[in-house]
Amino acid sequence: MRTSTILSFPLMAILLLGCNDEVKSQPTQEKQATETKTVTDQLKASDNIMIEKPQISQPKGIVMRQGTVRYINLEGGFWGIINDDGSHLLPQNLAKEYRKDGLRLSYKAQEIKDMMTIQQWGILSNLSDVKVIGQVESQNSDPRI
Repeated sequence: MRTSTILSFPLMAILLLGCNDEVKSQPTQEKQATETKTVTDQLKASDNIMIEKPQISQPKGIVMRQGTVRYINLEGGFWGIINDDGSHLLPQNLAKEYRKDGLRLSYKAQEIKDMMTIQQWGILSNLSDVKVIGQVESQNSDPRI
């Protein structure tokens, strides 16, 4: 009986080591399957990135707007733009051909933050890409304007 017990311990150890190797190999196979899935997901994600159209954004601080040019008879008079959303814009560089009360414009505006004016009206801005989009009735009684 004692001999069988002595022989059974090495046999049990061999069996346990064999099972242990099998248990260790399973996580490796699972790990390989997970890594394969991760690589596949990354490839799919990279394919989606290539298919999507690139986003085109305006440079920071430049806003596309539409508004109506108005002559403001205040503090000596000046030209301003009343935007479609109701906000006021004080253009620093409004060209003479656009200085007509009631003229509708489409433009890009960039706010000027490091300058002040005596007109306390609207947001001081530089205009670019100015286009005439229409005309509305003038609100000014002066026929020269």
